[in-house]
Amino acid sequence: MDRLRIGVVGIGVQGQLHARALREMRQVELVAVADPAPRNRDWAVDTLGVRAVPDITDLLDEVDAVSICTPDHLHEDATLAALAAGRRVLLEKPMALSTDSCDRILAGRPDPDALTIGHILRFDPRVIRLREIVRSGELGEIWHVKVWRCTSQAVGAGIWDRTSVAWFLGIHDADLLRFVTGREVEVTGAVGRKVLSPSHDVVHATVRFDDGAIGTMENTWTLPHSRPSRADAGLRIVGEHGLLEMDLSHNDLLYAQRQGTASYLDTYFWPSRGPGGAYNLRTQLEAFADAALTGGPTPVSGEEGRAAVAIVEGIEAALAADKASTPPTAG
Repeated sequence: MDRLRIGVVGIGVQGQLHARALREMRQVELVAVADPAPRNRDWAVDTLGVRAVPDITDLLDEVDAVSICTPDHLHEDATLAALAAGRRVLLEKPMALSTDSCDRILAGRPDPDALTIGHILRFDPRVIRLREIVRSGELGEIWHVKVWRCTSQAVGAGIWDRTSVAWFLGIHDADLLRFVTGREVEVTGAVGRKVLSPSHDVVHATVRFDDGAIGTMENTWTLPHSRPSRADAGLRIVGEHGLLEMDLSHNDLLYAQRQGTASYLDTYFWPSRGPGGAYNLRTQLEAFADAALTGGPTPVSGEEGRAAVAIVEGIEAALAADKASTPPTAG
């Protein structure tokens, strides 16, 4: 097999990004997409020139693999259908919205390498270099860690009725902490505030690593949309021999219009310049495609995806236990 025949399931914002990137990859043939919304199917036909069907079951006979980009609560059913058909699956993070759901997905794999979880930060060159230094032991004993990921309120406005900031943003950082340090993470507490939405818009969590190091996670979608960089993210690790600090924000390319606004353009995750070039999403998709074509090991295992879900699940449980996170109803 010279090219991987692939379908994209779920053609919302993320699915469109996947489809655009896949269409440009030399080792992939984008065969079809599946989405229940006629508007999304029409977009795929008009923009990508591929067949569009309502349901994943309508394309499984045509493909070798699928990229599943449905809303998080729909991940389990779509993934199990694809795995049962013997297809390789790239499943966007979070793997699921509970460890129980993750366990059902894991049980449905014909083999461990059939499933890859889309933790995109694992393919970021900045993260990879920082991980190399940490894993080398140069930093010595790790004392404490801080990770943060904050975005514009416009990011949350379209989705906060069906997810939370901990699931949407915190899942990145939950995996990042484990991936970089090589250590297991336990949630020790969390506080949050509801200021814009029915869910928590600001979450601060505390964690402890299995070697005794402590850490904090901050996730919000409360930044004004007018902020030039609508993402503020980073990681700081302080250890026995010094510190490592990494800026993961979208602030490497400033575009200031003569008449208009100033903004930073994303050049790492899913750039606005189009599908060409090397960036983290494309690197992730290429790693998945290469593994599927060669029968190689999955780039990010289901067990790794489950571990990140367990951390966010712990944060949500801590928020539910913290009565101060939910202001009393007026009156």
